[in-house]
Amino acid sequence: MSFRTLLIAVGAADDDREVERAAAIAAALGAHLHVLVIGIAPPPPSSPYGIVSNDVWATEIREGQEAADARAAAILAALGARGISASVESHHIDRGTIAAVAARAARYADLTLVPQTEKNKDPLQTAVMDGALFESGRPILLMPVGEIRFPEVETAMIAWDASVEASKAVRDALGLLRQAREVHVVLIDPVPSFEGHGPEPGADLATYLGRHGISPTIHRLPRDGRECADILNRCAADFSADLIVMGGFGHSRLRQRIFGGTTVAMISRAKVPVLMAH
Repeated sequence: MSFRTLLIAVGAADDDREVERAAAIAAALGAHLHVLVIGIAPPPPSSPYGIVSNDVWATEIREGQEAADARAAAILAALGARGISASVESHHIDRGTIAAVAARAARYADLTLVPQTEKNKDPLQTAVMDGALFESGRPILLMPVGEIRFPEVETAMIAWDASVEASKAVRDALGLLRQAREVHVVLIDPVPSFEGHGPEPGADLATYLGRHGISPTIHRLPRDGRECADILNRCAADFSADLIVMGGFGHSRLRQRIFGGTTVAMISRAKVPVLMAH
């Protein structure tokens, strides 16, 4: 997949850090960058008789939108000064609307950039990820804190579980995988099956990638009571991977959010960029 349009959402009060990272990625790809500037609006005042009119709340909404508009104008000017093809839109909306706004924008982008936040508890980025990952049909790139090499990928790692989600992630990442010098495929406790991995886990994926000019190394690893996310992160470190490619939320996202799961753990613990699709 050719990434010609990138999307990132930032808070109206955020600094320039994530926009600058996104701009650097867009410049390296020769891509257009679309920025959502989002302020989180307070809920309307209510009473036992329903929502009521309130001049203070209305003023907060108006001033919040004005602040978001001003931030958007500043970002657009800064990106224009750098020669980045860019567009910016601003919203001051309630939390429940953020995912829908992000999903709509993500449908018109090839890749949504999602900054990793401390313990992944940022309500804005959590909502953006939900909308972009589940409602757009497009992949996301989780960007860990700190310096990253993306889109330069010398060593890539695929977390392969033979799921639809993982298959889509691999397809979306083919362009990046082709440019990598090494591609490692990690399978954790794979079981030969008629519907999933086939008679030789990893073999079908290796054949598929080979037809795209990619020669992967297959690693079939035992879980041995460890968390899958810990195994994947250890492998990424051992391989010096610049990118992890994986499916996101193969099970119910609500179930994973409550009980935990590989996707949730990778979102909060990954040390390298993760291209994820659902």
